Amino acid sequence: MDLAQIRHVARLAELRLDEKEEEELTAQVGRIVDFFKELDAVDVSNVPPTSHVTAAEQPPLRPDEVVPGVPHDEALAAAPHAAHGGFAVPTFVE
Repeated sequence: MDLAQIRHVARLAELRLDEKEEEELTAQVGRIVDFFKELDAVDVSNVPPTSHVTAAEQPPLRPDEVVPGVPHDEALAAAPHAAHGGFAVPTFVE
């Protein structure tokens, strides 16, 4: 990624970067991209695809069981802020 792309992504993420941070980030992302290019160059044509880390046909799963949840009043009692019977959180959308 070049500096213009870093600035574009930073703007999309609403990040304010100074010039030094932009340069550092450009270099870091460049090293990451170079590493992926190295990985892409590895010949894996004789390696069978893997989708699970276990040798089993299906990964071990626990059976679905319905269990009671935390009672409403108990959950609200543990909350830092509650209002109108629910969790109160800081405003994040204007």
